[in-house]
Amino acid sequence: MPTDDTIAQTTPFYLWDTTAADSTLQVLEVNLGIPMDSIFPPIDRPEPLQRNSLFTHHGMPLLHEQPVARRNDAEPAWMFIVLMALTVLLVVYYRTRKISLGELLKSTIDSHATDRLVRSCNMVRVSTLVPAGLLTVAMLSVAVFQAAMVHTGPGGYLLLTGGIAVAYLLRNLVVRLLGNVFDSKENVSAYITSNYLYHLVLATAVLPLLFLQVYMPWGNMVVLYVIVALTVLVFVLRLSRGVKVFLTNSKGSSFYLFYYLCTIEIVPFLVLTKWLFD
Repeated sequence: MPTDDTIAQTTPFYLWDTTAADSTLQVLEVNLGIPMDSIFPPIDRPEPLQRNSLFTHHGMPLLHEQPVARRNDAEPAWMFIVLMALTVLLVVYYRTRKISLGELLKSTIDSHATDRLVRSCNMVRVSTLVPAGLLTVAMLSVAVFQAAMVHTGPGGYLLLTGGIAVAYLLRNLVVRLLGNVFDSKENVSAYITSNYLYHLVLATAVLPLLFLQVYMPWGNMVVLYVIVALTVLVFVLRLSRGVKVFLTNSKGSSFYLFYYLCTIEIVPFLVLTKWLFD
């Protein structure tokens, strides 16, 4: 009977798959007596670093998690109408009174420019000045509303605007009464006129900021601080102009000027600022 070696030698390579199942291939194991670790020592590979993708934090948010067009809690429809109405009224006031923005800005630092603007634009009567103050009140009310009263809706905005407008007009009335009492009608009239011009400048600067405050996600408090800074700047400028007018032309005592500044100007402004940021 042929052995396995005989089968492996006599069977062609293309018939090896047809050989008997019990025919086995002898594999020689060579042991040289040398440990394999000494020839190929193991290599300590560090753990692969897990790095975040550069685009991990730049993915588009899901609409149900974070809307793309995110706005404040105010109703966009009616607030947009209010902002557009204020814009139209401000433009109409500039056109009807034929006010030059350059002359208006000069009037805030130069009393001679104030006199020229008042004469050229016929802004002597109260009826021509009050709309500028009311526009300023309406715009500042939007800023206050967005910061502290947005949950009250349009009714809250109307009440806020009406309350500030009444206080504003009463304040001017008290100033005129004090002027009559201390025989300083002309000085008080010049002071109130300059106040209206300062307030018109403030309204012009605040209006574009209101669109950012209402419709930008980051704009609510950031823009509010900018508006407060502009309001403080205008307050200081017009107050310094008023002190200059009273000290140079008024015949009254400086004590009454100090009393007026504390009760009519400084204290209400501080109370409003404290209420807004508390």
